[in-house]
Amino acid sequence: MILISGNYEKIESSVRDTLASVVWSHKIQEKQADIYDTRFKCMETMKIIAASLTSVGVVSLIFTDQLWIKVSSALISFISVFVSAYFKSFDLQIMVNQHKAAANNLLIIRDDLKLLLLQIKLQESTTTNLFENYRSTVHQLDKIYADAPKTTDKAVEMARKALNITKDSTFSDSEIDSFLPIALRKGGRTQ
Repeated sequence: MILISGNYEKIESSVRDTLASVVWSHKIQEKQADIYDTRFKCMETMKIIAASLTSVGVVSLIFTDQLWIKVSSALISFISVFVSAYFKSFDLQIMVNQHKAAANNLLIIRDDLKLLLLQIKLQESTTTNLFENYRSTVHQLDKIYADAPKTTDKAVEMARKALNITKDSTFSDSEIDSFLPIALRKGGRTQ
């Protein structure tokens, strides 16, 4: 009996470690998607402004022949070409979608691991079955990690702040209770 209990603890310890890794990886993928989305919006705004200013500069040359307008229009036109070339080289929207897809796949694994932890706590299955479920989940996780796009140090730092300082993905009992009907709240009525 002690051996069985010890095996539950060993499986639980490993699942908890994997769960922590998945939570981190999920948040890093989310933050990388945010970085690329912000960059996309900034570049799109620059593209619109540069194209508009280039047009204004060209039109103003019809009415005046000042050197500073020619130079300004040329510089703004260069910015417009640069932004367009950047968009051709890096499809930021695809990169955003790839990171969001990886984050969503990691959420599925996170939920599977949480369910597995519940099964371990309830000891509703044998350690052999729990281990096989865990092994299957880890194989799925390995595939997700292999297919996941690379992230940056900035995304890791943003994830660290989100998880450790602002406590993203952490809820107090009262916050959880606010999402539930009274009968399902911690200490709530059963009728």
